[in-house]
Amino acid sequence: MTRNPQKRRTPEQIRAGNLRLGLILLAIVAAFFVSAIVKQVYFGAQ
Repeated sequence: MTRNPQKRRTPEQIRAGNLRLGLILLAIVAAFFVSAIVKQVYFGAQ
C-alpha cells in the first residue's frame, strides 16, 4: 500500500486534524463530567 506523494498531508493539515480530534475528545470528556455532576446534584443521596 504505497501513498501517492502528491496526496500527502502537509504539517499544517496534520496539525489541524490533531487539533480537531483533541477538541472532539475534550468535548466528550467535558460532557461526561457535566453529566456526572448533574446526576449527583439531582439524583444524589436523599
